[in-house]
Parts: sequence; structure tokens; C-alpha cells
Amino acid sequence: MTDINNLTNVAIERAKHLQEFAVFRDMDTIVFSGKPAPYSIRHNMGELAEITVPAINQDEAEQRVNEWINGQQV
Repeated sequence: MTDINNLTNVAIERAKHLQEFAVFRDMDTIVFSGKPAPYSIRHNMGELAEITVPAINQDEAEQRVNEWINGQQV
């Protein structure tokens, strides 16, 4: 039970420290596969897309967006 309690505590502490970070990407790099996007995306023509990502820090947010975009490539 201790392992389950530890994992639960780690997950709760992580959730407490999540913040929203803005990650900016060129819309041409984002391929939509017909599935809903896991993040909020805001885009104005001629500007970079702003992707809002829950993460612990900016680096993690950037990494999550990169993983998502790379997973969308066909």
C-alpha cells in the first residue's frame, strides 16, 4: 500500500504545482488528425499559434507540445 500512497501523493503534489504556459508554434507545423487537440489553441492569421499547456515549467510545456506535434505527423 505504501507504493500506492506514495504515487498518489506525488500525483497530488504535481497537480498542485501545475500552471498554464503559452507555447508558440507556426500553424504549418501542426497537423490535425481529426482528433480533438489536447490543448487550447488560439491563432490569428499571420501570427504564430498560441498553445496553452498545463505543466510544471516552460520547458515541460515546450516538450509536451513537441511530443504532441511529432505524434500528429503522418
